[in-house]
Amino acid sequence: MLRLLRLVAVLTVIPLLGIGVTIARYWEEGAGLQGAVTGSLSCAGSIIADPLGNACGEATPFGWLSIVSTAILLLSFAIVPLSRLVATILGANRTVLSFGFWPYAFLITLVVGIVSLVHFSIFAAGTYLTLAHFFAIESDILIGVFAVIGLGAAYAILRGLGVFFTRPKSYVAARPISFYEYPRLGLMVRDIAKTLNARMPDNVLIGLDPTFFATSAPVYTPYGKGPLQGQTLFLSLPLMSHFTEGELRAVIGHELGHFTGGDTSYTIRFAPVYLGLTNASEVFSAKGRPITRLLSLPSKLLIDDLIYAFSVVERRIGRSREHRADQHGAAVSSPQDIAYSLLKSSLLGSMWGSQMEMVVSRGMQGRFSRNIVRSFTESVRIDVDRSRIAPLLEFALGDSVRHPVDTHPPTEDRLAAFGLNLGEICAEDAVLHRFYGAPKVTEGLDNMLALEEDLTSLQYHLMSEMWPKEQPAEQSLDEVFGFLLVDFLALMVTIDGSVDDREIVAAETKATEAFGGLDREAFRERCQRPDDIPSLDRMVSFANKLLNENGITSLKNVLRQIAEADGHIEEKEAQLLEILETTLHPEEPEEANA
Repeated sequence: MLRLLRLVAVLTVIPLLGIGVTIARYWEEGAGLQGAVTGSLSCAGSIIADPLGNACGEATPFGWLSIVSTAILLLSFAIVPLSRLVATILGANRTVLSFGFWPYAFLITLVVGIVSLVHFSIFAAGTYLTLAHFFAIESDILIGVFAVIGLGAAYAILRGLGVFFTRPKSYVAARPISFYEYPRLGLMVRDIAKTLNARMPDNVLIGLDPTFFATSAPVYTPYGKGPLQGQTLFLSLPLMSHFTEGELRAVIGHELGHFTGGDTSYTIRFAPVYLGLTNASEVFSAKGRPITRLLSLPSKLLIDDLIYAFSVVERRIGRSREHRADQHGAAVSSPQDIAYSLLKSSLLGSMWGSQMEMVVSRGMQGRFSRNIVRSFTESVRIDVDRSRIAPLLEFALGDSVRHPVDTHPPTEDRLAAFGLNLGEICAEDAVLHRFYGAPKVTEGLDNMLALEEDLTSLQYHLMSEMWPKEQPAEQSLDEVFGFLLVDFLALMVTIDGSVDDREIVAAETKATEAFGGLDREAFRERCQRPDDIPSLDRMVSFANKLLNENGITSLKNVLRQIAEADGHIEEKEAQLLEILETTLHPEEPEEANA
């Protein structure tokens, strides 16, 4: 209601002022309000009967002002019900909407642009006639100022119209892959396409953005100068790393389902234009230019009302599209796989945001990871309170899965369409099995580790402008010890040839208690790559130089607690502890020469 009241106020104030100026002109003659209104109407009628003549004498410009003000007032209020009528007609069929929305949206945007210009013209003409007639002030400078302001408003309106002549483009920070390099993934996609009787996608992209989508619009990537043409499937590597094979098949089947049944046409024609209207509204906002913003306000509010009118249609069609695509996904997997792929995408997508904040924070300190996807996977496995996952998923049922173009219905509605028991889906045992017990699909795919590291490098490259430009200062002793501590902890965790999560937790907890801090990401990455750990002799030599007796004792205690974290000390762990017991001791300070 408040939105409509604001729209009514903006659309009426300037035209009513224009009509008011004309009434004031006739009221001046002493005929009273009724006579002034009658005189204004009579003048307007005379002008309509003889538009090329001087029908009202000296009052003719005032008559024209009232005619234009009345016409633009009627036109403005005709647009609002017209948009709702057209939305109802076009929204009855997705194909009709795909082809009919662009010309209507363009026409209305052109009309509302003209409305804004006419509003400004009414204001300018009313101001000039008032000054000239009532105060005998005529100024060419004032006309020039109005002309300049009007050109600025016209420019803003033309920029708003420009969105309709811009072919939709997508820039995706992702790597195009070849199925020759990833044959197991290729076999999966081909099998799904064959089952659904769908085309194989022309391009498959894998990136770090926590979403999945399919598009037929040109897609630009950092790996090529030109856009990828045809049908493109985007897969999220951070989400895939937590999916079972059935869940990934469900997602791929869902996205390939969008390439059938008119979804491609909808995606190319309706969705980008609908999104473009939002961009046009931003242009009409003219942020930083208050005068232009004020003059473009009628256009902005009318465009916003157009968006609102079609939002009901967009949500209904979006709901239908997603339910239809979900059926495709379930056909190549199961409704349960659809359910968990949606719930995991919602929950893990929010966690990925925290992961990227950590990546930025460490990067600002000059600390970088080789594999942020693996770090994310370990964080979910080790750091997440497992007792909270089931309640969080139940809460996520009300969310809509993130998508770069379309809006999605709430996850709860999508699962209800399959008749699934949401209580069973969110039961703690079932959830924990899906998150931690079931094998992950990426474990059986080719070259995942290399892809994770490649996309990590790409992410750091895209963020390169954020990193400090100053040369790093010489490392302090505390920083040197921090790196040394990471190496000792990682050596103890990996010495027996396996990595136990209990040992990782013990290492991080005990090291923090004993030494006040630990670069957790660097430590976990060292555990992933034990070959990067320096030689034991070198580590012991540095420790003996850096630490005093208390520090050596604390380090030995922490390492022993790590070895004991899994309930027993392995033979290699015991051997390492014995070596450290005999070799770790602070160096005696050199005596000064006599």
